[in-house]
Amino acid sequence: MINGIATLNDRRIFFLGVNTGFLADGKPDERYLRFYATRSSSSLHCAIIGNVVVPGGYGSNAVSPTLTAEPVWTDLAAAIRRGGSMPGIQLATAWEGYAGSRRFVGAKPHEIIQKARQLVTGMGRGRIAGVLDSFEAAAAMAERHGFSHIQLHAAHGYLLGLLVDSRINSDSMYVLERLATLAVILRRAKVETSIRISLKTGEPNFDNIGTADFQDTIARLPFDYIDLSSGFYNIDKRLIYPTHPNILAARLNESLETGARHPDRAFILSGRAIRHDWTKLPSNVHLGLCRDLIANPNFLQEPHSGCHNHNKCHYYSRGSSHLTCGRWLNA
Repeated sequence: MINGIATLNDRRIFFLGVNTGFLADGKPDERYLRFYATRSSSSLHCAIIGNVVVPGGYGSNAVSPTLTAEPVWTDLAAAIRRGGSMPGIQLATAWEGYAGSRRFVGAKPHEIIQKARQLVTGMGRGRIAGVLDSFEAAAAMAERHGFSHIQLHAAHGYLLGLLVDSRINSDSMYVLERLATLAVILRRAKVETSIRISLKTGEPNFDNIGTADFQDTIARLPFDYIDLSSGFYNIDKRLIYPTHPNILAARLNESLETGARHPDRAFILSGRAIRHDWTKLPSNVHLGLCRDLIANPNFLQEPHSGCHNHNKCHYYSRGSSHLTCGRWLNA
């Protein structure tokens, strides 16, 4: 249970990005708008709509929305703002042929890392530049639609997460420089920014070498917030969606260690990783919620009534086409 949430006055609360699957003809439908509008409030700093594919990019599953110039995106940003929250958008891409595992733990994690290196090496500077061009174009489009917070999804084994990691991409410095420039441009335009990363992949041999250096490299980028997630989707989804006490404790400790190394930077920590009084955490760590707000749209007003770990929200792993919840009957 999250303690002290009702008394927070120096921390910001984010609704972290989630892919709802609420689409019609590939576009957000009325369920999508209602989902975010009902969860937005003056108590929530920012509602970040999740896993939106950049133009020309590839979704992580068949119901990943792609950002376009169509007015539905403006309507969505306006609905969140009317609810009282800052409208945010998480930009992402996988790659052609990407297939997310329906299993929670992959059988051969070392092969996922090896294939990631092969994929990036085969892209070359030209194709990598094209991917970054797409993120820049998507950020500009999102700003025009009225989104005031833009998050780059560089976690969970998606393409941007491979490109920013020198252990996978030998040309990562070029990528980091392009992202730093984008963050500065957005800041000048008064747009809040964040980048989501995985603290580790779930492949032990890979994670034992250079993990802290990777985290520190990302933390030095000029984004307003570093959103700390964990796990690669096709290696170990238990790290992305932690429920076991040991995994939750490790996630919390790794997040706090990263934040402590960069006391002048702001971080977003998943609320499910918190098992003690939130008010005792460092001042540079802000609160990110997901499953609790899925389960109860009024969770910020009813902090003792959140997720009950029914796990129905893992719709892709369960073979469903959109998000459902054992508590939220409107899903």
